[in-house]
Amino acid sequence: MKIIILALLALLTIFNYRRFRDYRYPAFIASALWLGVLTLYCFRPITIDSISILTLLIFLAVVLAFTGGAELALLLYPAPLAIPVQRCEVQLTSPHHPRARLLLLLISGALFPFVLAKANAIAQQSGIGNWLIALRIETSDVGASPYGLLGNASILSFVTTFLWAIEVGTGRKERLQYYCAIAFSAAYAVLATGRTSFLLLFVPLLGISSMRGRLNWKTFVGAGLAFLFVFATFAVILGKGGSLDSAIRDNRASVQESLAQYALGSIPAFDQVVRSDPPFRYGTNTFVAGVNVVRRFTGGTLISPIQEEVNVPFPWNVYTALQPPFIDFGIVGVVVVFCAIGAMSTYCYARAIKGDPLYLFYYAVSLFPLAVMTFTDQYFAPFESWLKYLLLGYLYFRIGRKAHKAQWLPRAIDAS
Repeated sequence: MKIIILALLALLTIFNYRRFRDYRYPAFIASALWLGVLTLYCFRPITIDSISILTLLIFLAVVLAFTGGAELALLLYPAPLAIPVQRCEVQLTSPHHPRARLLLLLISGALFPFVLAKANAIAQQSGIGNWLIALRIETSDVGASPYGLLGNASILSFVTTFLWAIEVGTGRKERLQYYCAIAFSAAYAVLATGRTSFLLLFVPLLGISSMRGRLNWKTFVGAGLAFLFVFATFAVILGKGGSLDSAIRDNRASVQESLAQYALGSIPAFDQVVRSDPPFRYGTNTFVAGVNVVRRFTGGTLISPIQEEVNVPFPWNVYTALQPPFIDFGIVGVVVVFCAIGAMSTYCYARAIKGDPLYLFYYAVSLFPLAVMTFTDQYFAPFESWLKYLLLGYLYFRIGRKAHKAQWLPRAIDAS
């Protein structure tokens, strides 16, 4: 039965690729990710629990729902794609608000020393010698907002970096400012003390680069190696798959095992959720961001994003992006939610291909939760942050005298 499910996933992946012959198509990315992760899981590179056929069928249903949503979006989108998308890149004519873009860059840099000082004060409260571990522990408390309004500085920096990636020109000054934006965002990602923050930086930048026709294998491999370096560094410093007191050879083996656990641990963890057959919670997890906003105003107990660990057999506490809708609404909820996500992701993709820079921004940002959906939820828990991204992107690209002028043009790439 497992072989049949993998074969069906492979057929879906081929179908989604042949739809446009474009690796940027969200439905292809979703199906390829699930096929790759579940194939790797079947080879068992580490000791890990088995999963039920029902769980595998739910994973298959998610890919089918995402693909169905994508097809629905393409059916309803009133402007069909005019040229073969696999031979299309988006070309910049002029930036929308060059002064505003530069101002955002300066603000991002100016705010960082204040955020760093605040982070240092927060870390000192724990009394732990390891600064990053102390900061991670103190900022993981759901009942507190330690950064206050300064917590929005990282979002502003990431948005600024994506805007520069979309509109960066070929001049030396433009490139230097773009690299400064990346450096600021990387610094904010360090203060977030999590490796997913670097994925939030790398994945949208790769998406923008691919749409602008600048992504090649060297850039892709370089980004992958950079993330592996960040992953290994954090694993050693935070003691999650390494130790500062261990030899390099020992750390290498520990980091490799930690990487395999991150890639596969959520699969059997979600299986335990399925086997437990929890009672429906009717939106408490799927709409956790909104629920916590209401509870802050009413004085209620906030819902923690940090969940209880299960043994798979190693301790694990993330359960793929399927867990929130599954706990709230069951299998039907998972299918409906990911059908909607597939439709919205594909709509952004289609509008981006047509040359709309706002939807290129939306498409790039949407790639991050899509890229990590097999091992963690980044769709629902940080929904409040996504609203800020959407609003800032809209304000930049839709406000002002240039908002309704064609700033981008699709251009066919020579197939040779």
